[in-house]
Amino acid sequence: MQLDHMTVEILKKVAAEPGMTIKMLCEKIGLPQRNFYHRRTRINDWLIAEGFTPLICDAHRGVHLAKDEATGVLLKMADIHGQHYKLNAEERRDNLLLHLACHNQPASRHLSELNRVSRNTTLNDICLLKTHLQQHRLTLVINKKQGYRIDGSNLARRLAVQQMLQHTLKFSDYQAETRIAQILLCQLNDMGIQEHRVKHVIDKQLQLTEQQLNRVFTDKDRRSLQYMILFSLVDTLRGRVPEFTSIQSRFLREQSECEVAAGLNAVLAQQLPLPELSGNTLFFSLLLSASKKVKSHQENISKDNRLMVVVKKLIEQFQALSGVYLQDVHQLESRLISHLGPAIHRCLFGIHSENVLKEEILQRYPMIFRLCRQIIISLEREYHVAFCDDELSYVVISFAAWLDRRPETGEQHLLLVTEGGLSSTAILENQLRNLTVLPLNIEQVSASQLQLQGIGPHIRLVVSTIGLSCQLLAHTRFIQTQHLLTEGEKQQIRLMLKHNIEPTGIAELVNALVTSATRLVPQQKEPLNREFSTIISQFIQKQQRRSRPLSSPGLPRLLLAGFTGRKAGWQLLIRKAAQPLIKQGIIDSSYARNIVRRIESRGLTTYLTPDILLLHDTPPPGATEGALSLLKLRYPLHFDIPGVTITPSVIVILVPASNLAHIPLLESLNALISDETSLADLLSADSQQALQCCINGSLII
Repeated sequence: MQLDHMTVEILKKVAAEPGMTIKMLCEKIGLPQRNFYHRRTRINDWLIAEGFTPLICDAHRGVHLAKDEATGVLLKMADIHGQHYKLNAEERRDNLLLHLACHNQPASRHLSELNRVSRNTTLNDICLLKTHLQQHRLTLVINKKQGYRIDGSNLARRLAVQQMLQHTLKFSDYQAETRIAQILLCQLNDMGIQEHRVKHVIDKQLQLTEQQLNRVFTDKDRRSLQYMILFSLVDTLRGRVPEFTSIQSRFLREQSECEVAAGLNAVLAQQLPLPELSGNTLFFSLLLSASKKVKSHQENISKDNRLMVVVKKLIEQFQALSGVYLQDVHQLESRLISHLGPAIHRCLFGIHSENVLKEEILQRYPMIFRLCRQIIISLEREYHVAFCDDELSYVVISFAAWLDRRPETGEQHLLLVTEGGLSSTAILENQLRNLTVLPLNIEQVSASQLQLQGIGPHIRLVVSTIGLSCQLLAHTRFIQTQHLLTEGEKQQIRLMLKHNIEPTGIAELVNALVTSATRLVPQQKEPLNREFSTIISQFIQKQQRRSRPLSSPGLPRLLLAGFTGRKAGWQLLIRKAAQPLIKQGIIDSSYARNIVRRIESRGLTTYLTPDILLLHDTPPPGATEGALSLLKLRYPLHFDIPGVTITPSVIVILVPASNLAHIPLLESLNALISDETSLADLLSADSQQALQCCINGSLII
């Protein structure tokens, strides 16, 4: 396995400066962090082949080579470019894919010569290719006499090649790109189209396309377009033109890029002896519209008002379900549109976009992921697409980044101290991450490691399965548990995370008190520091216990659930749903009035399900506790608003609190509607008594 220039740069930097974090390493060499993981695999393959230990990536010791191997690795790299290049299994698979997509039916002997490997290795590679093609709804047909061919729709074949190109240009080196160019240009040359002629025409037309679209392609998009146009020319000369469904055709013809794509197709057909086919126009429209667009917020609004409306709805639903109000929403809207525009194209046409950080995102942000999976339904219905986990992970990253912008919702640092096995520790970590929508940075240590390194000042909460003998800082909270959290412990941890007390502020308070006291007794500085830290820590814990909601069954967490058998307009019923909260002094009449005005001006943008309407306004001034009011309707609600087709039979009014105290209420409501039996009982309740039995049985009160 030969290394490219970037993997060589990584190894040199690791050998010279061992111990850097992956983030720091990528920043120093100018490599996106998500691309490091792919290259780490190539580095490890090379290290093992050369008799070295794989690269060590440790959360505490950073990235480094094995002890005493750095010098040997550097010596081996000195003559790396003189070695014969050997393709790995993935590169051989991609090479087979491109050759089979271009040729008609090559024989197995030809494929072995192509990758310079044995027949047995080629047969293994063909098995990998068959599995890969099945993901694109393509079949590898094998005939001993006639050879191999890819069977399936022409569009699926082109999209399979396009995905391979995207992956190659994202992760691989210039050698892989050179192979791709040689294959495509040789094919065209054999068909009578000269290499320099076709390259000149394509380059000139892409420059003109940028001017017509008023857009500058990224380097990766430009190269991808060049190679896909080359492959489209080969495909057309082979007599294969992509077919589109009526929905796909209508969608592409509505894009602003379609007219430019038609001009591109006409010029290529004119200057290169090719037939001018409408299928190529639509395919070029797909390629152009799926390329990355970076626009200002105002440009996004003017260019795609339909998507902007959907994105605003996504953000509002996320805020309603999470109970967190995001800052700089306009910037978040632009960021989501920049991703979701091309993502909709990919989903509509079955173009898979691999997210190498998907598993890490699922692990670090499970609750945000679940919320995004719920809110993305509205976009899927609007555009008739289905978002896979890879695409949704990009949306999750955006919301997690915006949560991190506010101190009270930013990343919380937790220390997990266990003496159990890896599986039990992983279960406990997963429970912690599922307790809150807040991003958590969880560090895992054993008791012996903790004795050596202590508890850092950045740690906000320590969760341990054993008793600790080390001293806690004043701002650090502690809870001891078994390997599975009880419901009481979960609630306690939620409260600890909710009451965000700034650690630096507490440390400054302790230091100020110690400085003042040591003027009188200078020799007692250290004892006073410990004493003041203990006093403040105990005070904070006492305040937390006071703020904990009572567990008495007589105190309802859902403040009021009502039933009405009256037919009325939607404005009146929304005001009626809010009335119990007004009577208890939690809100005033302007709260419901603001909700109604927003629906009248912007339409209906938030609902849990088509049967359950969740409505809210901004947190009332000074609100420290959340509240919910639920109104069950005998007759479903009908809106006289264009585009609103849902007919909910339950109205939920949420009163959020700026300190996130309403999150347990939302979690309880979510537990109710997530249980099919409870949800069915709620929707079928036809009296106040039946409704109250349903609510009581769901443990919301």
